[in-house]
Parts: sequence; structure tokens; C-alpha cells
Amino acid sequence: MNKISQLQLFAVMLCGHAFSLMTFFPYTFDNPTEYMIGVLISTAIEVLLAVPAVIIYKRFSGLDPCSLAGESSKGLRTAAGIFYTLTFFYFAYRVTGNFVYFLDSVLSGYFPRALVVVSVCAAAVYLGLMKASVIGKTSGIMLALFALFTVLVIASSFSKTESDFLSFHLASENITHGISEAVRCELLRNLDMVFLLFFLPKLRGSPVRVSALYLGVKLVMVELSVGFVTVMLGDFAMTSKLPFSSMASYSTSSMIERFDAAFMAVWVILAIVRLGAVLHCSADCIKAVFPKADRTLSVIISAAIPAAAAVHKLTAYDWESTAYDMSGWLLTVTAMLFVPLVIAAFVLLRERREADVRGA
Repeated sequence: MNKISQLQLFAVMLCGHAFSLMTFFPYTFDNPTEYMIGVLISTAIEVLLAVPAVIIYKRFSGLDPCSLAGESSKGLRTAAGIFYTLTFFYFAYRVTGNFVYFLDSVLSGYFPRALVVVSVCAAAVYLGLMKASVIGKTSGIMLALFALFTVLVIASSFSKTESDFLSFHLASENITHGISEAVRCELLRNLDMVFLLFFLPKLRGSPVRVSALYLGVKLVMVELSVGFVTVMLGDFAMTSKLPFSSMASYSTSSMIERFDAAFMAVWVILAIVRLGAVLHCSADCIKAVFPKADRTLSVIISAAIPAAAAVHKLTAYDWESTAYDMSGWLLTVTAMLFVPLVIAAFVLLRERREADVRGA
């Protein structure tokens, strides 16, 4: 059955955020305390972003935005399909590019970038063609591995902390700017919330519980992770390209000298899981624009176009400006809040007009 449970959808969304968290912290600010405050504020905003999904679930029987738009008109469905297809293309573009760019910083010169892109996208395409339940189960396994990795690294690092919490301060030239940058960063990273809208028709249970569980656990996970990485690495945490990798290299135990190999394994598979979920949803959006489109071809196209754009940018050695560009936060807000509410308003207006005609 092509259904996904509440816990599985929670795992899909949290795996995506875990990948972003393990990748980098924005260098546009260097104060971890500002970042942690920004995470609190962004989570409060994200609670509002979950409202349209709840409304659609309760009022419109859990249709995804494109299907709901089709209840109003074919034109609105096509427009919604185009918008969300481009949204998922951008999502895939960032995941692919960020993965290759930051992998290159660890294994520079050891691999051709195009080959890595093809390999990762091929694995993601395979996962994207699977049923929602398979994606959910895979995400659950990877979330468990991420949790195990994190616990092992933390347990192996207690004796090596050096900053003594001195890095937690608000001595900053512009606190407001730092916090606002952190809010924008977290909103962009939380583009995974769009999964909540597009897995709605396949969800067993309420999106209310999924949203509450995801936002609560995500908040705790990010705050604890940023806090511990800062305690371990001090000011270096905010300037390191791969802070989790640096922390894993720094952590040792009596049996394992370095944990960076474990970091790489978990990080790579989290990227594939996140990208696979993106391609799965993107194919649904393409179907809304081209109802007769072949699903396999749609998934392949959803991987190929963003990958080609990412490779072009990477080849020009211009990806860093994209990686640290946080302006995409507006896309998260638009895709989660504004567009679903506009679609719902159109459907309600059509229902009212039809009711008036029947009553005349």
C-alpha cells in the first residue's frame, strides 16, 4: 500500500534537516548564541507555516496543493504544478550542489564532480521511484543511524571540551542582524516542510501530530547540536565548512581513533534520502502539469535538470555564493503558506458560487 505513517513522514522531514545541520553553519555571522536564538524564532514561524497543511487535511480531505487546485480549475492546477515543480527543482539543485561542494572540501582532487553528481542522483532516482512507505522506512533507518552517530561522537568527546562555554555570548556588532540571518537560514533549511503538503494524500494519520513532533524534535536537535559543537570547537564551529566532520575527527575512543568516516557514511546517505524524497514529490507536481507524463521519466527529469545546473555552477567554481545565500527562505514561506492559502481560497469561492447557483 502506498501509504506513509506519521512517524515515517516525521523521519523523512527530520532526515532532511539533519543533512543540512551536518553540512555547514552560515559564515554570514559568527555567534552561536545568535544562531540558537534565531532557531527559536524560526520555529515559532514554522508553526504558522504548518497551518495550511492542517486546513487542507481537515477541510479538503488531505489533497496535495496541486490536486486541490484542480478542484477549482485546470488552469489553477497547471499553475500550482509549475510553481511546485520549480520549487522542488530548486530544492534538488541546492541539495546536490551543497553535497558535492562540501564533499569536495574534504576529498579535494580525489574525484570528478560530475561522476559524484551522477552517482548520487542515480541512487536518489531509484529511491524516488519507490512507494512513499519505502521512502519513510528508509528515512527511519537513517534517522536511527544519525542518532547513533551523534550519541557516539558526544560520548567520545566529553573529555576533550575546551571552550568552557565561553563561546556563548552576545558580544556582537549587530545582534539584530545576526539573529535575523539565523532565522532566514533556518527557514531555508526547513524547506523539508513542503513534504508535509505533498505526502498528505498518502499519510496515515493527522499532519497536526507530524508537525508538532517534527518541530519539537527539530528544535531540540538543532539547539543541542549547535550547543555541543560550539562547546567542542569554540569559535571554530561557525567558520568550519563541515563542523560535524571536524568534531567527528576530534572525537576519539579506546576502540575508534576517529569518527569522521562514520560522519561521511551517514552524511552521504542522508543526502540521498533527502534528494529521493524531493524527486518523488517533484514527479507528482509534473503529473499535475502533464497528466499523461510517465512517472519514471518525471523522476529522472527532476534529477537531471537541477543536477546539470549544479554541475555548471560547480564547474565555474562559483557554488560558495549559492551555498551561503539565504534568500531562498522566501520560497519556504511562499510554498508552505501563501500558495496553499490562495489555492484554498479559490476552491472555497468556487464552492460558494456553485452553492449559490443551486440555491437560485
